[in-house]
Amino acid sequence: DLSPQQRGYYESKAKDSKVESQGTMGKKTLMGESIKDNEEIEKREIEFQEKMHHYLNSIVAMGMKHKNLSKIKFMLIHVNWFYRREVGINKYEFCPAEFAIAEFSLEDGIQNVYHEILNMKIPLGWRRDALETSQQTHQIPIELAEGQSDFSLMYDKLIQFLERNKTGTEFPPIFTTKDVTLAVKSLLLKMTDAANECPNFSIYSLEALFGTLRNAAAQNVKDCNIPLVVAEVEFRKDIFFSICGLECEFHKIMDGTSQYCSQSIVKRWGYTICDYCCEFLDIKMIEGIHCPISQPLSFNQSIIDKDTANINIQLKQLNIGDKKNILKLNGVSEDHRRKVSERSYKDDQRRRNESKPIQIIDYNTLNATRSSSNPIVHLYY
Repeated sequence: DLSPQQRGYYESKAKDSKVESQGTMGKKTLMGESIKDNEEIEKREIEFQEKMHHYLNSIVAMGMKHKNLSKIKFMLIHVNWFYRREVGINKYEFCPAEFAIAEFSLEDGIQNVYHEILNMKIPLGWRRDALETSQQTHQIPIELAEGQSDFSLMYDKLIQFLERNKTGTEFPPIFTTKDVTLAVKSLLLKMTDAANECPNFSIYSLEALFGTLRNAAAQNVKDCNIPLVVAEVEFRKDIFFSICGLECEFHKIMDGTSQYCSQSIVKRWGYTICDYCCEFLDIKMIEGIHCPISQPLSFNQSIIDKDTANINIQLKQLNIGDKKNILKLNGVSEDHRRKVSERSYKDDQRRRNESKPIQIIDYNTLNATRSSSNPIVHLYY
């Protein structure tokens, strides 16, 4: 056994060691995050934003100076997914379902598009999330046999797509919206891991690009300058979301899904930017390049007959003529509703005969002339 003096020496050493280790570990947030690490992340984010805005302001200013802003190419990318799962604090992994990357300029609109629908193996426990996301948005089936599953091949195709607009050894920045930025990062990480490559892709804000282009184009127009927050709101309106014919071949056969198609979305982004900028740069708006192709109402009888025949077949398959099988949104069939709600003439007569009269007393008259008889009104229910 140690003496009290010896025990005190070792207890003091242990206390000093604990204090030293706590100082090394640093302070943490209530979520267990290192405050120092969070500060580093915030610092890197500020530096990234400054770098992005410097790039945008520089390239747009150079384009305005040399009068070739309309010719500058920008890469736009959108990603759809089946599910996302948290893999760390504020870190997520997305299971991609579809992506499209497009080459855009104000002069030529959307020129080239690289689009893929993916065949992803859904891990145990995530199938329901994948099905719900698919049904509510893009409706791409999970584990679609015709989909692409080779991320190394997709990486090679992406690199070939981007190399045309390389500046020296650097790939051009890729622009996307705030709501899909994390999904884009997750997709590119899967590609680079599969190819065993580590290129430095810069993923910049499409809303910031839109605002910078818009303000540069309208710089000579009084009171036309808009702040970034307004540019973000305007861009999110998606004024061309109802336009059909921009979607991929898969979404063309899936009714009501065109607005969710990644290919349609990147094309609508291009139309939106052109709609806000081309007028101020005296760029003639050409249908199919700067804006959607007009779709006048025309009726082709053969198409109508074919569609009608298809509808009739679908109605027969769904047994639409059998009202007993149709349930309302509340789960009640039409026959049952009528059975419990409709009354026959005999039922009405019986209810009238069995009903008791309701006596209504007029107290004002009663107080004035108590000798008079009370008015009685017979009501039936």
